Amino acid sequence: MRIRDLEAYFQTIYPVERACSWDNDGLLVCPDREQEITRVLTCLDVTFSAIEKAMAEGCQLIVSHHPLIFSPVKAINEDTLVGQKIILLMQAGISLISLHTRFDGAVDGLNDRLGEKIGVVAPYRREPLLENEPFIGAIGSLCEKISPEDLAERVSSALGAPVRLYSAGLDIEEVGFCCGSGKDLVLPCLEKGADAFVGGDISYHIAQEAVELGMTVIDCGHHASEKDAVYCFRDALCALSPELTVIPYEEALGGEIVDFS
Repeated sequence: MRIRDLEAYFQTIYPVERACSWDNDGLLVCPDREQEITRVLTCLDVTFSAIEKAMAEGCQLIVSHHPLIFSPVKAINEDTLVGQKIILLMQAGISLISLHTRFDGAVDGLNDRLGEKIGVVAPYRREPLLENEPFIGAIGSLCEKISPEDLAERVSSALGAPVRLYSAGLDIEEVGFCCGSGKDLVLPCLEKGADAFVGGDISYHIAQEAVELGMTVIDCGHHASEKDAVYCFRDALCALSPELTVIPYEEALGGEIVDFS
């Protein structure tokens, strides 16, 4: 198994053509496409600790969800965090493949995993919610009406994380959802008939507008909605080659709510 083999495999199951126009993923760092791979680390973010873990485990490849290189890089040196990480990867002979929005919107991808966990029943409605971005988010049914509070409790329990509830006070059956940052999809899902929206990084003013229009919004957090990526990638790699050793590396920022009032 070589780097180029895995690059082709991921293109087959998660085609780059399904990535959002603003995204940047794929094979982002690669000392040698012909390098043999026996050990892979999967992670959500390419942090220094993730790189150090890959080095300690003797991995030749990291597969991450969030791209290390997102904005254009004008120079690779030690003046920036991105530059430091690229240098560290190259010196260690470790390649990096990032699979972002093409993985989010795939059938059985990360967004589908979120819908399944919070009890939205497949098949989901996948009509375009944003112009020119047809693969972001989905809408589905709970097959029963529940209160905003019950849905918030279900989401929190399923993801193992606190949530923020903006309740419209109306029972919910149709739910729009998007893993990661979902603020741009709240109102489009409302227009498509969703009673509630579940996603991360929801801005206060968008939630306020949605509630006034009769829609409940649940901010479940960016990390909590996407942390399963490390295990999805592990499963995909193990299905390709049982001989690969795959190390899922789950890491959170460790933020906590502190009340100084």
